[in-house]
Amino acid sequence: MFQPSLEIRHLRMLQAMAVTGNVTQAATMLGLTQSALSHQIREAQRRLGVDLFVKGNKRMEMTAAARSLNEEAGRILAQLERVETDVANGASDARQIVRIGCGAYSGYRWLPRFMKGFQEQAEDIDIEVVADATRRPINALIERSIDIAVTSGTPSKAATRSLRLFRDELILIIAPDHPLADRGFIVAEDLADQIYISYSDIAEKGHEYDSFLKPAQVSYRKMLKVELTEAIIELVIGGFGVSILSRWAVGPYLRSGALRAAQVTRKGLFVSWHAVTRKSEGTDCPAWRMATALQHWCETDREAFGHNIGLEHHDPI
Repeated sequence: MFQPSLEIRHLRMLQAMAVTGNVTQAATMLGLTQSALSHQIREAQRRLGVDLFVKGNKRMEMTAAARSLNEEAGRILAQLERVETDVANGASDARQIVRIGCGAYSGYRWLPRFMKGFQEQAEDIDIEVVADATRRPINALIERSIDIAVTSGTPSKAATRSLRLFRDELILIIAPDHPLADRGFIVAEDLADQIYISYSDIAEKGHEYDSFLKPAQVSYRKMLKVELTEAIIELVIGGFGVSILSRWAVGPYLRSGALRAAQVTRKGLFVSWHAVTRKSEGTDCPAWRMATALQHWCETDREAFGHNIGLEHHDPI
């Protein structure tokens, strides 16, 4: 059976050294003596058989091996903290915390409206927003960084269960004075000379590159990667480029006239959004209770996610 060489204390040492680059300062951060931390460093290097630090001009520099380990150390320590919190909450009468992440978009205008009704029926549940889950929501869910992923991505049926929330349209957003502003719809060739602003350089299945640009063998003149939805919108308003986003994410800007929109192809481009939870936790867990409430809200509240939607009931996937 594999036995890891490093212990939790070694991971915390790596984190402290990455921040300070100084053994004395790192020891103070960890509540250790300098000699005790120096011993930990030597022990970790001996167990691994590699050097972790080299002396620089003003600080101890991490080797490539140490940098690689430190990246994983942050993830492991954060996950351990979350598991400990979950265990502590489960062993007491404390309120349950459900961590939610919204894939692709960092906008949460809809959340207060949903929470108002949800917390009236689930007084034992609190909601925590995890913004870091935006880029890889399903991975964050499986790694336990979040408990619910609101995403248009394809859920893994092996590890997750999901409820369909609503079907929404992907639209081209442009500044009011943009040359494409008066077009009812666009074709792929219309983007060939545009600066395209995107939250990710990874092509999502079913989204604009996969379903619109790739089949036409067309690409934009230049891509500008911006990881905040609000920043993408402001750049588009300022005339720095165009973008394709879900209608629910930009609704207020369209209604105010700050943005104009064009349909993507004559038929439109649509995606379905889901609330996804871990299958291992069952349907009686707080996350699934919240996912079910979110689906019901989308079916009954005409203002859910910022626009009118009316969906028939959908069974779990």
